[in-house]
Amino acid sequence: MLRRSFALLLLAATPALAQTSNGEQNRPSRREPPYDRIAQDLGIPVDRVRDAFRKVGPPTKTDGPPTDAQLQAHAQALASAMNVSPDKLMVVLEKYRPAPPSDRSGAPRSKS
Repeated sequence: MLRRSFALLLLAATPALAQTSNGEQNRPSRREPPYDRIAQDLGIPVDRVRDAFRKVGPPTKTDGPPTDAQLQAHAQALASAMNVSPDKLMVVLEKYRPAPPSDRSGAPRSKS
């Protein structure tokens, strides 16, 4: 369950920037992660978090959900770009994981 949750966070949190014909960037097509809160929890500058997500990008797309190996590699790449431990990063990312697409009501998630 934790790995699936982590996969959803990575897919939802990594911004996909659209390009216009003249090369300008539009608003991200996905909701961006709370860079400031992630940075605060990790004790690092917000620019380092934002740059890491943009540099690393989303996990490699596959037909199904990402494999454990793909998630681990992606988390390692993000952690390396942020210069933090992968374990610490995974705990923080899980904290800010967005609700599943079927529950975007804004209601707090229940911890089952």
